[in-house]
Amino acid sequence: MNSNVYVRSNRSIKSISLTRIILILPMIIYGLYKNGLFLYRSNLVNLYTMFKPLIIIIGSALIGALVNIIYEYLIKRSKDNLIDAMFSSFAIEYGILVACIMSINVNIYIYFGVLSLVLFLTKFSNNRINSMCIAYLIIFFISDYLEGFNFANVYESSRTFALEFMDYLVGRAPGGIASTHILFLCLGLFGLFLTNNNKSTITLTSILTYTVILLIYTTISKNNFESILFANNFLFIASFIATDSVTSCYTKNGMVVYGVLMGILSFALYLIIPILAPIIAVMILSLFNNLIDRKTNSYATKKA
Repeated sequence: MNSNVYVRSNRSIKSISLTRIILILPMIIYGLYKNGLFLYRSNLVNLYTMFKPLIIIIGSALIGALVNIIYEYLIKRSKDNLIDAMFSSFAIEYGILVACIMSINVNIYIYFGVLSLVLFLTKFSNNRINSMCIAYLIIFFISDYLEGFNFANVYESSRTFALEFMDYLVGRAPGGIASTHILFLCLGLFGLFLTNNNKSTITLTSILTYTVILLIYTTISKNNFESILFANNFLFIASFIATDSVTSCYTKNGMVVYGVLMGILSFALYLIIPILAPIIAVMILSLFNNLIDRKTNSYATKKA
């Protein structure tokens, strides 16, 4: 029976969000360099484009804060102070995480417009679906329809690379603005484990499941294992998006099932729409997180 007992964190939303944001700062700093300063120093972009990743990251955080403030003061008529209103939900964290997995080529007006609308509207949804996934998918489809969606920055798209395993580890592959440096991602996960600020079971089971299936698939199909594993932001999404404090499972057994299902679903969707596979998988599972918790907990209770 004890293996199924769950405890929701008694930490404040501000404490949880700030801890998670601080621990991905190395990834963000590297992303700002890779998609901004490096390109400017190579005379590939102008001054505005150099600052574009920083504008997207900071702007996303500000949108999250503004959405919370508007909802608290104008809708709920809250009497909380400004800081408490800003961190009344995880909207600031959500905004930054969406920015981390977003393409540097995104139209900034479309991005900020959709992010603002989704974060505000999902305040009325009782957290029944992962808002980060919804925002990302809408931005993707609008961007892809208007001008095509591409992760590669101007340097990456102008050259042909033969990437090796170490290149992926140090973030040289195309990907989200701040989601490609795998060593920094591992550092962040270790920090989350030490501070108990992450549902590590979901991360470990989803990555393990996905990796095992992928090994079998690439062995049979002769496809490159690394190029698929490190594509489409899967590792970052499994680590930070899928483990959302609100819309993912929180019982011990539920987290295991949730992680396994994410790994399976991500791979299945990869065969259909590779670039969106993990995001769609998380969105679908977020709809059933409470059901998974209830069913797994009920089964374990009966078994005990």
